[in-house]
Amino acid sequence: MLLNYIRIPLIFCCACSLLLLSGQGTARGADAVPERLIKAWEASRNRFQSLYLKIRNDTTSPYELTELARMTGRVSFVKATEIVAFDAERQIKRFQWDEQEHAKKDEQGNYTLETIRSHEWVTATEGGLNRNVPLPGNVGMQYGKNYYPFRNLVQRSTYMRAIALYVEDPLASPEDISNAKWSSLPEALKLRDFQLLKEDADEFVISWTGKIPASGKPARQVFTISKKYGFRVKSEKFYLMPQEQLISSCECRDFREAAKDIWLPYEVKEQFFRDDRLLTRTTMKVLDAKVNQDISRDTHFEFAPGTQVTDLSQMTSAQVKDLKETRNLGYAREFTVGGKKSGELK
Repeated sequence: MLLNYIRIPLIFCCACSLLLLSGQGTARGADAVPERLIKAWEASRNRFQSLYLKIRNDTTSPYELTELARMTGRVSFVKATEIVAFDAERQIKRFQWDEQEHAKKDEQGNYTLETIRSHEWVTATEGGLNRNVPLPGNVGMQYGKNYYPFRNLVQRSTYMRAIALYVEDPLASPEDISNAKWSSLPEALKLRDFQLLKEDADEFVISWTGKIPASGKPARQVFTISKKYGFRVKSEKFYLMPQEQLISSCECRDFREAAKDIWLPYEVKEQFFRDDRLLTRTTMKVLDAKVNQDISRDTHFEFAPGTQVTDLSQMTSAQVKDLKETRNLGYAREFTVGGKKSGELK
């Protein structure tokens, strides 16, 4: 347990659904979610001081991978082990893919299977220094002190996104923080026209209706929130309207008290549908969880000796601005970890 209380700015949201819907109206109807539930929800999320999770992800489908690729363009399943952790000073996300099959499209548009070797992707922030490994092997590594290429580090966690658990990036700009409130729960309850559908002693159900920007089609999402398990999202369903056709669903199960009055689902099932047929099901199982403990050892990450690194930490503000706009790495220096220049970054 950490000795000093650290208020982590946690936001519980459904990133893959709320962000799809447009129409940021602020009107709240007669059946709006009452303030007493919002305040209790906020109090529950603020109990988190730090978090470490190790999760196993496995995707299955009733279709063969080549058939699914022809239908949807999806060329692989998720079979991986994920580690994600954060406190007020550091964050890390590690994603280790298994060796698995990948659907490759040829010039004639036919798909064949090839084997992709296992590889890991790591994104870490510690002591103001970012370390990013977006590719397997000793290429593509980056240091960065005043430039961070991703808006939300931990939100990209598959498990945390699925259960609507989001921690704000410590390097996020005020603009990003403000924009995130429109797609974050419980913040969005005050900004969008959510409705309370029903409530009992153990849970309550809320919904919101909007439009999918790309198609303009009306859509509706429904959340079931558990009071019994500390205001964790129990389920989320996303529908196309007005036919109320189910597009995706997320079910959280096996809730356990990971720390005093802090509950987490140890099993999550995320499903996607098309024309009322199941396309894919991803099961996420928590293998290890640490809440409000010292996670400094779990979040520390260094590139291995011999790694080729692109160093962004010495760039000026103007160079950073240009890099964000153009992705031009011409300003950055490169070095090999363990070489002469690597010590300058310590």
